[in-house]
Amino acid sequence: MKKILARLFSTVLVVGLFFSINTNTLAASNVDPFGVVEAENADVIIGGGAGCSPYFKICGFDLDRNGYAEFQNVDFAEGASSISFSAYVHALCEVSVKVDSPDSEAIGSIILYSNYSFDTYTINLDTPLTGVHNFYFVITNSSSTYALSMDYWSAEKAPEAPALTLEYSINDWGSGYQVNFNVVNNTDEDIVGWALKIKKSDCQIDQSWCVNVAEDGDYYIITPFDWNSVIPANGSVTFGINGSGTVGDPIEYVFVDPVPVATEELAVSYDVQSWETGFNANFTLANNSDEQLNGWTLKLAKKDWTIESSWSVNVEETDDYYVLTPADWNTIIGAHGTTTFGFQASGEIGDTIDYIFE
Repeated sequence: MKKILARLFSTVLVVGLFFSINTNTLAASNVDPFGVVEAENADVIIGGGAGCSPYFKICGFDLDRNGYAEFQNVDFAEGASSISFSAYVHALCEVSVKVDSPDSEAIGSIILYSNYSFDTYTINLDTPLTGVHNFYFVITNSSSTYALSMDYWSAEKAPEAPALTLEYSINDWGSGYQVNFNVVNNTDEDIVGWALKIKKSDCQIDQSWCVNVAEDGDYYIITPFDWNSVIPANGSVTFGINGSGTVGDPIEYVFVDPVPVATEELAVSYDVQSWETGFNANFTLANNSDEQLNGWTLKLAKKDWTIESSWSVNVEETDDYYVLTPADWNTIIGAHGTTTFGFQASGEIGDTIDYIFE
């Protein structure tokens, strides 16, 4: 597709900077805006022209009052938060960025003043821009016919939303307070296990509910009970505290990784009830440490028996093992806590069940 060169400027430092070049674009493919996008690669230019400047030894496009440049099939993927570009500004002007049509509502804009050199400017977008669009730089106002010359541009990715966020409400009556917290899972997957640090100087915790509270230097470490350790996809769990004195607002906090438990601090025990054609095996998994256990796997060596059904555990098979993993509700085992599970099998168990704990 041949580029539209609506007008070519040739007077360096007075009007446009870029001399005419005749180039052809190939069949449109998606443009990656998160690298450097050369301005002369615009698919359509109205009220300006594309070319190269022997003076600056660069290529780009010129735009005048009410002109625009179009870049087709730009893939902003999961989100861009801002657009940066290098430009030589000839006169006071406003540059807007738009999508899908040059006549659409601007999603961001910036007012520029003549600078007589190439500088970098950034337009913050009103909302993150996602997906594939035709993308436009539009001169919406200019104090002169000649507005700007652009060398290149790029997009900055929108920051990813944190997996967990904390919401809270405070009821402060002067001599004490109550804070109700809500831990929110912003992802599309369940989050297994969480831990939260709250600065002691922001609040004095005298009482809590639905969480464990430990101290670590200047911070309280807050962890869930077994039953609220799994936060469902796009869901939340709640807990609360009471304290004396006054509470800071905002409350300083940070989510941290739950501390894993060393395998030597874990114990597996079982008992078996057998009959001629099969048996039941009931297991107890004990966490003997001072930290919660986040997830576990038990591998049972296959012998002359076959698991027919199970409870409180998921069962998968490999060539040599049955692989047992917890259900959602018993994935987390609290400090010095236990969980139980079991299965029914056909065949003869022998004297022992050989297992590997992971």
